[in-house]
Amino acid sequence: MSTTLTAEAADEIQRGLDAVRQQAGLASGEAHLMRYTINAVYRIGDRVLRLSHGEVARERAQRVVRAMALLTKHEVPTVELDTSVEQPVVVDEWVATIWHYIPHPTRRPDPVELAEPLARLHAIAETPSFLPRWSPVATARRRLAGLASLPADELLFTQQWASREVELSLDDLVARLQARCENLEPRVAAATWELPIGVVHGDAHVGNVLAGRLCDFDSLAIGPREWDLVPLVHSAIRFGDPSEPYERFAAAYGFDLATSPSWPLLREVRELQLVTSVMDKLPGRPEVAQTLGHRLRTYLAGDNSAVWQRYR
Repeated sequence: MSTTLTAEAADEIQRGLDAVRQQAGLASGEAHLMRYTINAVYRIGDRVLRLSHGEVARERAQRVVRAMALLTKHEVPTVELDTSVEQPVVVDEWVATIWHYIPHPTRRPDPVELAEPLARLHAIAETPSFLPRWSPVATARRRLAGLASLPADELLFTQQWASREVELSLDDLVARLQARCENLEPRVAAATWELPIGVVHGDAHVGNVLAGRLCDFDSLAIGPREWDLVPLVHSAIRFGDPSEPYERFAAAYGFDLATSPSWPLLREVRELQLVTSVMDKLPGRPEVAQTLGHRLRTYLAGDNSAVWQRYR
């Protein structure tokens, strides 16, 4: 998997990468950018470095490091944090976590591979106070509010992108998405769930399982277990994946979200999440900006049959 960056974006992230590598003692070896959506993920030899910046990213990384002890205690199969380095690694506004590398399969993992590790995660009975409450609409609101504090050049880029790709001013686009938040928030608060509330992964798609182990724990929270089943159903509907692999997952996990009364609401929440997740991180990433533009045009038009593309 590759990610296209402009020269300016590549230079900026390179500075952050160099700083955290020096701090972590990983200065030698070539760094290969594997993907860049919210975090920039690099492979450096037998380590994987997940890089981000800002106060929210630092708090998230600190929570992830703390959560690994919880997951290990309950024997949840996960990728392994590099315990030889004090984590997270923080240099100025940059923050990174470092993991042991697991070879990526040549094929996309089958959804059924998520069934066992998710069941183990969902079997955790305790609800530790350091994990946040599941609040996806509040997260979307925070992302939209963050646009106003972008540096002037990044804000101008995002304004021009909105006009070109979404055919709305950025202010109008944000207002429409805020209206979606206002519509969804009370409905989510009033929802009832068939599965018990507990620890959830928060982003349980097949890209976050490697050799039967879960990875990417940035969205760990306390919430409805149904939320962890949403990406698999949604992928068959929105990303053109075949439905049969999801059906095998549902049989193995023991619950079919697609037939649950909560599915229509959770689909709306998932789509709000996916159209706001990178809105404040578009400059220097032309393919991501174009892909998000298509998502937003179809989302705002109410085109539920449009096929979306995944970020590279």
